[in-house]
Amino acid sequence: MIKQNNSLLGKLEDIKVNDQEQIFINKAIRQLKDEKQSEKIVIKGLIHDFRSVIINNQKLSDPALNLFNEISKPNLGFAKYLGMFGHF
Repeated sequence: MIKQNNSLLGKLEDIKVNDQEQIFINKAIRQLKDEKQSEKIVIKGLIHDFRSVIINNQKLSDPALNLFNEISKPNLGFAKYLGMFGHF
């Protein structure tokens, strides 16, 4: 799990997004590094945050949209951790 955590953490630390999205990314990084939360919880929160941007008729930047698609697709990327949460 540590390798997977570093993979998500590395992805979050390397991504270049706009200021609004960076707030969500920083929150996710803090949750992984400082609060030692599981990837499952962090991914669920990040998906929720990105969806709130979309619901408010705002557009995600390309890097944020790519990350959102990667973490929310079933059976791909980090989405394998979402099974225990059911529907969003």
